[in-house]
Amino acid sequence: MTLVINNELLQKLGGGSSEYWFSYRDYTVKSISELQDLDKPDDVGQTAYLVSLGLIPMLSVSNEEVMRAFIKQRGSAKLRGVLSKVHPDDFIETFWKYFNAYPELKDGLVDFGDRYIVNKLIEWCAENNITYSVDKELQKLL
Repeated sequence: MTLVINNELLQKLGGGSSEYWFSYRDYTVKSISELQDLDKPDDVGQTAYLVSLGLIPMLSVSNEEVMRAFIKQRGSAKLRGVLSKVHPDDFIETFWKYFNAYPELKDGLVDFGDRYIVNKLIEWCAENNITYSVDKELQKLL
């Protein structure tokens, strides 16, 4: 079996949602809402039960993580310095202010974000012994 890394999967992983779980049994990604109906024994915690079924929490990547990586790669030393001091609660709003003001940031955020998530997912698959393939459409980002 193979986990296919495609745009649909990227949409699930972006935004920092921890709602998805990977199934080793059928190599699918399931929403926690799909798993709520399972008949869990009363004496076992939810996470322990899901792991016992061959499920592991899926990688999630927050918008802030992508934005910080983008600034690290594309921003000037001055911009990196300024944004590194911004409190996490204010980071996304501050990022957009600088994004709109600095021409060097204008292009490539979406492709960067997709590439960043694909690379993180490839690392995650390797760490968890998951066979994967990258969809043709996303291969151009690598």
